[in-house]
Amino acid sequence: MPGVDFDILRSEITMQQVLDEMGFRTTHGDGDQLHGPCPVHGSTSPHSRAFSVNLREGRYYCHKCKSHGKELELYAAVKDTAVYQAAVDLCRALGRDVPWIKRW
Repeated sequence: MPGVDFDILRSEITMQQVLDEMGFRTTHGDGDQLHGPCPVHGSTSPHSRAFSVNLREGRYYCHKCKSHGKELELYAAVKDTAVYQAAVDLCRALGRDVPWIKRW
């Protein structure tokens, strides 16, 4: 199984792209800081603020289920898959090439 160059992927895919791909709808926002229902544990409350995202830093945290991380970790957590598979799936969903690690 070929490797994924996670450094390239993390530098090219933004948190906003991941949120858009997942259909995240913010309930409160102030600049780069967004809040809303948690897509990881499936919060359904339309007024929930448990899920917090900082777009500038590319980090998220849920105050209820304690899930946290960066873009790829969020996509993996929501899809309930490993980060490797989430990276491949996310690239395909966004219509971009997977940055495979090329061996000599």
